[in-house]
Amino acid sequence: MNSERTTLFVIGAKLSNCTENFVSSLPKGMSLVHVGTDPEELKQFSSGRKLIVNGGIRDFYTDDSVLFVNQKEFDNLLLAIEYFLKDQKAMICLFATGDPLSLAITPMLARVSDEKDIDASFLGVKTEEEDRRITEETLNYFLKNRYRLYLLEREDGDFSLQANEEKINDTSFKSVINLVVKSFKQAE
Repeated sequence: MNSERTTLFVIGAKLSNCTENFVSSLPKGMSLVHVGTDPEELKQFSSGRKLIVNGGIRDFYTDDSVLFVNQKEFDNLLLAIEYFLKDQKAMICLFATGDPLSLAITPMLARVSDEKDIDASFLGVKTEEEDRRITEETLNYFLKNRYRLYLLEREDGDFSLQANEEKINDTSFKSVINLVVKSFKQAE
């Protein structure tokens, strides 16, 4: 898969910190969007564009310092996601399985990908400290709707990768998985 028309969505500050460590190693031309709820937290990331979702999920805006978009241009968050994915052939979403924001945003990413015929891949990172109920809801959503889901589990410094498909065909997605694991290992 050509990364020139691929967008990587990273949901949550913890994973955005992780991607800051490897942003220069992302496949050439891949665009990056950080998704979070705290504007000040997101402003610390020097790479990519930012989608700031207020606590009520329905309210959102994009950081004007990164992308000159006024929130009045969109009626809802789904339209903002469509904006970020216009003219894209593929989308990769990196999210924490136990993050409530991930549970709210990933279905919208999946829906837009379906509507726009975008090849969507989801990489869920499962950590030791997460809300089990949210994790179960998130994983059930992906399994029920048969979206491509890879689950990266980190326990006591070891990593395991589970998937709901036979093998990864997308070299950009493989690259992102390897970079995430490498970043976590370096952080330890």
